[in-house]
Amino acid sequence: MNRFALVPIAILSLVAGAVIRSPHAVAQDAVALAPAFVLSPATSGAVFDESAAPGGRTLGMWSQSTATAQMTTPSATGLTLRARGDSCLGAAKVSVAVDGKAVGTATLSGIWANYTIKTALAAGNHSVAITFTNDYRYGSLCDRNAYIGSVTAIAAAPTTTKPPVTTTTKPPVTTTTKPPVTTTTKPPVTTTTKPPVTTTTPPTTTPPVDTGKCGVNMYLASYYNNLTATGTPVTSRCEYSVGNTWDAQSPAPGVNAGNFSVLYTGSIDFPTSGTYNVNAQTGFVGVQAKIDGKPLIDYWPNQTWGRYHTTTNVTAGIHTVSVAVSNPTKNGHQHFSITPAGTSPASNNGNYFAANSFWNQPIPSNAIVHPNSETWRTMVANDSRNNAINVNSSQWSTGIYKAPAGTPTTTVRVTNSNKTITVPYLSSYKPTPDADAHLSIIDESNGCLYEFQAFNASNKTAIAQASYPAYTGSGAHASGPAHSGGELSYVAGMITPQDVRAGVIDHALRFAIPNNSSEFFYPATRSDGTVSGGVPEGVRIQLDPNLNLDTLGLTPFQKMVAKALQTYGGFNADGAANFAIYAQSPDDGSTYPMSLDALPKSLIGKLRYLAPTFTSTDVQMATMFDSGCQQQR
Repeated sequence: MNRFALVPIAILSLVAGAVIRSPHAVAQDAVALAPAFVLSPATSGAVFDESAAPGGRTLGMWSQSTATAQMTTPSATGLTLRARGDSCLGAAKVSVAVDGKAVGTATLSGIWANYTIKTALAAGNHSVAITFTNDYRYGSLCDRNAYIGSVTAIAAAPTTTKPPVTTTTKPPVTTTTKPPVTTTTKPPVTTTTKPPVTTTTPPTTTPPVDTGKCGVNMYLASYYNNLTATGTPVTSRCEYSVGNTWDAQSPAPGVNAGNFSVLYTGSIDFPTSGTYNVNAQTGFVGVQAKIDGKPLIDYWPNQTWGRYHTTTNVTAGIHTVSVAVSNPTKNGHQHFSITPAGTSPASNNGNYFAANSFWNQPIPSNAIVHPNSETWRTMVANDSRNNAINVNSSQWSTGIYKAPAGTPTTTVRVTNSNKTITVPYLSSYKPTPDADAHLSIIDESNGCLYEFQAFNASNKTAIAQASYPAYTGSGAHASGPAHSGGELSYVAGMITPQDVRAGVIDHALRFAIPNNSSEFFYPATRSDGTVSGGVPEGVRIQLDPNLNLDTLGLTPFQKMVAKALQTYGGFNADGAANFAIYAQSPDDGSTYPMSLDALPKSLIGKLRYLAPTFTSTDVQMATMFDSGCQQQR
């Protein structure tokens, strides 16, 4: 399924055998409208309302598939296909077959257009099949789709003789009986809500701009200078994630700093059918979250504070997600995500987290640079604090302590939640000797990773804590623990002694900078940044892939890191006093075969900031409600 779609670009082009149709009298033409088509596979699209489509209905083909309709036609010279497409690094293409024989192809424009497929048809019954042949998605930037409005048989001209004139009797045009269309009708969403959903009056205003403005997997955020998300919005814009830490800042030009509301509406792709976690970390705001119109989290419009979570079963496909937030104060925040439950197979190369984790996936060769990349690059490169790409190891990083089965346990009180968690622990486990005092423990009996911020060994307390599946999770966490800026694992993206001994870093890197905004891109689910116009946490960077590293005089370690930044990039995970990446702390007994040298400042100016290539429904994030590992209670 190609899950990101930009606003369609009108590309009026056809391949051989298909041309834009001239006006033609259609009184004798048999027509099959969108609902008459049966789609195979059935889950690859759906029929939906669209006023501009023939008959007001459109068959959307989201992935490679074939739509078939049975037509009874007069003698005909061809077919007229009325269709449109979403372009993504090329226009959508379809092929047409009649009675199992290929008769033509069409390259679809971004606007509704007629395409003539020339083929001789005898009067009678025919099976017409349209196949979407070149489905494609390019990360978060675009998604190629085909949309079918109708197929019309072009009746052959009446045959006449002279004299007498024989009235041509129209063959009886049988009204096409619409076979049962296997549409992707979405079953009722079942929910298990913690805490129970309360019945309230939801905001009734439909977003003033169609969600199609933003495409699939982005949200149209409409901002109002009231607390009800009704009336005319001050502004609307497309955003990659839901929420922010607004504090006393105005969220957008013309919008109040406090005493505002925002309604997020998105066409979000759920890549697989199954259970999804719905998470809302809420502070001093009202919130209501819905999928396909059904409330799942409902604390609207009165302000509340809490970590709200529920689960729901969702079928694979595109669903409407809406989140309304009411912010009556100047210190409100909302961090929202929907994530698939469960875990995935572990990496087979010794890396932490699952093989399909975004940390372990290389950057696509045709990655799209974010429109703000140059602004962010200049901001970060010109900041005097960013004097190098520093490597945090002994300080401001973390050691990793692997606790074998049978290790004694201890109970730690987490002060930001006033809860406790029991984990395996030995007195030899040391937090890093800095103000963050990070400590990471992996329970080898079950693969659970426990990360602590400001761990105090004397009284067994920590300010914050998060739990992750160390080998089968993604390395991301739904907002709630507040143990790191973007809720991304300390261990994820960290350079390890294994990496350095192998001479290859085959994963993305975790980095931190002092230039972060309060905005976040998934896989981050919050940000601790405060810089207006700064870099969102969760954004992925890439060192210019065309840079010849052999010409830069780098040490073997520096070149290793630079190559990883070209191939896998790095994710903005936290705030820091200067530009830094992370390596496993030697305080846990780890040793490295070479010096972990900082990379030169000049490389900061060679970084580019990429647009997101996935959304939260693509990432199996850990939550504070998971049962596989110990959680705060």
